[in-house]
Amino acid sequence: MASSPHGHFARCNHLIVVCCHAIYTGGSKLGASENEWLIEPFQKGETPTFIDHIKAGLKALVEDSHSLLVFSGGPTKKPRTELSEGQSYLNLARDNDYFRAMSTISTIDPSRIIAETNAADSYQNLLFSLIQFRVYTGVYPQRVTVVTHEFKRARFIQCHFPAVGLVPVGPEKGDYTHKVAVIGINPPVEVAPPESLTRGEEMNGIGLWREDLYGVNPDLAGKRVRRGWYPGMENDIFSNLGLENVVLDLIRYYGGDHCNKWFPKRESLPWSYTRHDTTKGL
Repeated sequence: MASSPHGHFARCNHLIVVCCHAIYTGGSKLGASENEWLIEPFQKGETPTFIDHIKAGLKALVEDSHSLLVFSGGPTKKPRTELSEGQSYLNLARDNDYFRAMSTISTIDPSRIIAETNAADSYQNLLFSLIQFRVYTGVYPQRVTVVTHEFKRARFIQCHFPAVGLVPVGPEKGDYTHKVAVIGINPPVEVAPPESLTRGEEMNGIGLWREDLYGVNPDLAGKRVRRGWYPGMENDIFSNLGLENVVLDLIRYYGGDHCNKWFPKRESLPWSYTRHDTTKGL
C-alpha cells in the first residue's frame, strides 16, 4: 500500500470507494470495447456500467474538496494477468483523462485518486479502503461513500457498514446519512433484468452475508480464494503498517461463536460512529 507524499491530505475526511468488478486491460478504445476487459461470462454487456461507476466516483470527488477516491479490487484474474481490478480502473480513468470532457467532472485533482489492490469481495472493498485512506492521508475518514450496484445497497447498509462499526447494528433506528452513503448504479434492464439481480443477490450476495458477516465460512471464503486470496494473507499485507491493535483485530476477526457474531470492539474502531466528527450537518 503506497503512502502519501503530500502532508496536506491530512485534511481529507471523506472516503469514496468505487467497488471494482472486472479488469480493464487497456487498448485503443479506452475501455469502450468489451474486448479490452477481462470479465466473467455473466458480466457480458456490463462493462459500460463499470465505466459509469468510475464516472460516479469522479463526480463525487469533484463535489467534495475533502474527499479521497479509492478504486478497490485485487488481482482476481490470475494467472491471466497480475493486474488488479483497482489499478485497472485507475488506469482507465487516466487513459480517458479522468473524463474531464464531462461538465460535471471538468476539474479533477489526480493526486486525490488512488487504488486499493487487494480486496476480493465487497466487505474487503470497504475495510481495505478505510485502511488505504489512513495509509495515504495519515488519518481515518469521518464519512464514507460507496459506489457499487444499486442491488447491493442493502448489503452495505445492513451488513458491511455495521460490521466495521461505521453505523450501529440496525442503522434504520437513527439517521447516519452524514456518516455513510451508497451510490447505486445497476446495468440497463436489457442487460440484467431487475428481478434477476434481486434474486441473485438474495441467493449469492446478501443472503450469504447475513449468515456470515465477515466472510469466513466456506461459501464466501471460497469466493475469496477463487479470486486470488489465501488464508493468512492479511498478515502479509497489514502487519507492518503501524495500524492500531483494534484495527488489526478486526482484520483478523473470524466471526466469534458460530462464525457470525458482530465484532465486539466495533465502537472502539478509529472510524466508529461513536467518534466525534465534523461532517454532520455539512
